[in-house]
Amino acid sequence: MVIAAIAGLLTMGSCKNESALELLTEKQEEVTGINQGLTKDGHRWLVFRDIKEFERTMEKLSSLGDNVSLDKWAAQNKGFTSWSAIADRDTIEGKKLQPIDLPDPLLSTVLNKDGRIQIADTIYQMDILKDTPVLYAFPARYENDLIKGIAPSGVKQVVTHKIGLTLMPFFPKWEETGRVEIPGPTVEVCDYPSSALIPWWGQKGDLIYTADNGAVLNKDNGRQVRVDYHRWRVGFIFYSSAGVRVKLQKDTRLGGWMPTIKMNSVNIQACSRGDVFIPGLLPVPYQAQVSASASNTNKIERTLKWAAAPFHVEVLPRNFNFKFNVNYKGQQISRYIRE
Repeated sequence: MVIAAIAGLLTMGSCKNESALELLTEKQEEVTGINQGLTKDGHRWLVFRDIKEFERTMEKLSSLGDNVSLDKWAAQNKGFTSWSAIADRDTIEGKKLQPIDLPDPLLSTVLNKDGRIQIADTIYQMDILKDTPVLYAFPARYENDLIKGIAPSGVKQVVTHKIGLTLMPFFPKWEETGRVEIPGPTVEVCDYPSSALIPWWGQKGDLIYTADNGAVLNKDNGRQVRVDYHRWRVGFIFYSSAGVRVKLQKDTRLGGWMPTIKMNSVNIQACSRGDVFIPGLLPVPYQAQVSASASNTNKIERTLKWAAAPFHVEVLPRNFNFKFNVNYKGQQISRYIRE
C-alpha cells in the first residue's frame, strides 16, 4: 500500500485543486511573514508549507509550458527574483554571474536568485563546494544567519547533499561530421530502438558551429555564432527531472558567450521512457513526450518528466529521443537523437 501511495504521488496529475496550486496573492502574506525584511534586502525566497504544496505548484508550472509564462508567474511574487531571471546573463567582463548551469526551467523558476527555497521547516540552498554544485539543507529557524551574511555552509546543523546537473551524456560522444544526413529519418520521435545504436545526425548533445550543409553559421556583427543543444537530467534530493534544451549564443569580445542573438524559428520534439526511483521502493515506470516551437527567441527548453518526493527521488531515463530544427538567418540546423 505504501508503494502504491508513492506511485500515485509520482505520477503527477491526480490533484486538480487550483486554489492550492499558486503561490501568489493568498500565499504572499505567509511568505512575507516568515521572511521578515528579506524583500527589502533582496533575499526573498519562496516558502512551501510541505512537499505536497511544492508538488502542486510544480504541477501548475508544468502546465504553463513556455518560459515567458513561467517568468510572468514568478514576477507575481512581489520582491522575488528567480534563478531563471538572471540565468542568461552569462558573463560580464569574462566573469560568470552564475557558476551553476541549472537546465530545468521549472526548478529555476521557484529557486530564488541565490538558489534558495524553503519546504516545510527546511531551507535549501544551492551553492558551489570545491567546484562541485551542492545543496545545503538546514532548519528554517536559522534563517537569520543567512540574513546576517553567514555562508550556507556555516549555518548551524547544516547538511550537505550532492546534486546532479547532467548534460547527457558525458560519454560516449560522436564527433560532428560537418554535414547531417539529408533527408533525415522519417520515424516518429517516440519510436525507440530495440537495441543500442549510434544516434542519427552526429553528437548526442553539444555545440554546433555549422548548418546542415556544412556552411559556417552566419556571424553576428563579426562575432562567431553557435547552437547549444542538450538533453539533461537534474537530481535535487526532493526533486528530479529530465528534459531538453536548444539555445543560440555568440562569442563576445569580453571572453564569453552571450545569448544576445535570436533564432528566426525553432521547434523541438522529445520522447522518453524510464523509471522514477526512490531508494527502498519499487521503481515507477514513466513515459513522457513533449513538443514545442517558438520564433524570434534565443532559447527553448522543456522539462519532459519531473517527480517530487519528501526524500531522495531520481528520474532515470532508459530511452531518450530528441530532435529539433532551427532556422537562423535562413540557415537550417537539425539533429535527431534516437537512443
